[in-house]
Amino acid sequence: MLSNNELKFLRSLKQKKIRKEYRCFIVEGTKSVWEVLHSDFKVKAVYATPQWAEQHPKFHHDIHLVSEKECEQISALTTTPHIFALVEMPEQQPVFSASDHPKILLLDDVKDAGNFGTIIRTADWFGIDALVCSENTVELYNPKTLQASMGSFTRVPVFRFDLLNFVQEHADSYTFFGTYMEGENIRNVDFPQNCAVVLGNESFGISPQLSAEIKNRISIPMCENKGRRHAESLNVSLAAAVVCYEVGGQ
Repeated sequence: MLSNNELKFLRSLKQKKIRKEYRCFIVEGTKSVWEVLHSDFKVKAVYATPQWAEQHPKFHHDIHLVSEKECEQISALTTTPHIFALVEMPEQQPVFSASDHPKILLLDDVKDAGNFGTIIRTADWFGIDALVCSENTVELYNPKTLQASMGSFTRVPVFRFDLLNFVQEHADSYTFFGTYMEGENIRNVDFPQNCAVVLGNESFGISPQLSAEIKNRISIPMCENKGRRHAESLNVSLAAAVVCYEVGGQ
């Protein structure tokens, strides 16, 4: 079982400042651990309960056995899984190349970790090449982000830049689109091979400074419901799903 110091360290990784200091994070659950083990991320250790190990005899990786109580203390999730991995963050962000990532999403200050993880998973499904996040978008290694992505964070590159500078510097590389309440119906848009779609903050949408750089405004039409009230807007992760479907299919 774990020593007190090991348990204390693993528990502390729930905090962003500790993850940043030690450049490590926790991946929880069978599927997510399997995905990270088969990725370019460096896995430092895998932990599981004896019960989980007995149920998965063909799991070909060294396992450090932990008790269910220790799992509960380490887990950041409501339902505690019986397996998790300690993973290293990459040393540095890879160099971004527009030629390698023709279809991308830009996330302008998306704050909810669940939304972010869901967008990563959706982008993976529809073949979006990368996500480019503002510096204030929620952290990739937040436990809720990782859980919602269900392992897709290992396949979809996530970059972090000042979005205003990014758009200005890549004006010749992409046709930029922004999602708004008012704009051209997304069903009628022919997205080019090299395109970037901006999704805004959950409460405030795309920032005014960034909006000034976006010439192509698109919207997701609402179905007509005569005599019936309707939601004011779509959740950003649902809007991202519609965008990914339209962009990925062209």
